[in-house]
Amino acid sequence: MEKTTGKYYFVIALLIVSGALSLVLRYVRVQPDRASDFSVIPMESGGWIGKELPLSDFTLEVLKATNIMSRSYTDSRQRRVSFFVGYFEDQKYGSQIHSPRHCLPGGGWGVLDLRPIEIEIKGNGYTVNRAVIGDKKFRQVVYYWFMTRSGVLTDEYALKFDLVINSLRFRPTDAALIRLITNVRGGDEAAADATLKDFLLTFHDPLGKSLPF
Repeated sequence: MEKTTGKYYFVIALLIVSGALSLVLRYVRVQPDRASDFSVIPMESGGWIGKELPLSDFTLEVLKATNIMSRSYTDSRQRRVSFFVGYFEDQKYGSQIHSPRHCLPGGGWGVLDLRPIEIEIKGNGYTVNRAVIGDKKFRQVVYYWFMTRSGVLTDEYALKFDLVINSLRFRPTDAALIRLITNVRGGDEAAADATLKDFLLTFHDPLGKSLPF
């Protein structure tokens, strides 16, 4: 009888704790101490010259991001990088981040390769996702990753776990998706990787300043 009673109280306690956690995860909202500001990311830097890429109303509605930057940058060597950043002030309210894994091009294009890679920027190592997309005639290399108050993440499940942890710690649950795309010219993927790394070397610091993490 005592064992049965003990199990009963354990189940009741577990339900109470679960209910309390659900309330925290659903309703407790902590505002970031400052807003994102993509104006600090220069249109011209290190030989790269950018231009804004407008997004359709449909795309904006699907993304539901708080703030978006979408630009194309070109340098004197005619290397081109598409630079996209989507900032979400609170993932618990509105839409959560859509992973590029699920919305990379269709229409005859496919994901030819997708894997995490380690890159080094100014002496610091980062793991980002590297994808190769395209068809038999044309390819692009894509780098993408997520940023939260926990740092750089590459996995969607890690992103959701991070949301839970920051909620329980009463921290802001904001996050950002960063995506870079460049063309593979002459079948040289190594040159495409070098382009993206050169671009990141130039824009890494302004990107960090633009986000409130």
